[in-house]
Amino acid sequence: MAVDLANAGFAFEADWYWRIVESDGTFGANAACTCLIQLSKLAQGRFVLDEITADPDDRIVRFRLDGAPIAIEVGVWCARTSADHFVIDLNWHLRRVGHAFMLVVPRRYELRGVLVPCSALADHWHDPVVIAPSHRVGRRRFASGTTRTYG
Repeated sequence: MAVDLANAGFAFEADWYWRIVESDGTFGANAACTCLIQLSKLAQGRFVLDEITADPDDRIVRFRLDGAPIAIEVGVWCARTSADHFVIDLNWHLRRVGHAFMLVVPRRYELRGVLVPCSALADHWHDPVVIAPSHRVGRRRFASGTTRTYG
């Protein structure tokens, strides 16, 4: 059964929409930390996401996923591409715990982070509100050059 993406997960503060969706603001390790902290709350009872830190140069976010240390490089591209690559890399790790993370825009000026079981990922493969991971070709593609797919 598909997850109601419009009401699932957590809402980002309003400036995130403009930073990531409407403009080319910044999305570095500190922004990834903010996202992971909210994601860790969604993950409670499913898996453990903790020890979230950003390197001082704002390019690498570090955390533990069910005890395994992970580092993801972010902030090396424009905000949209950095956010997309962050979600793709994060999902590569989340597959081990049977989940995936998505950035969705259910309504204009609203950006949400949603955690779904991998079993529900196929239900949203072509959902137009999903902007990351951008694993499909189309006019709503979030960032160009993404080749990794999940599901």
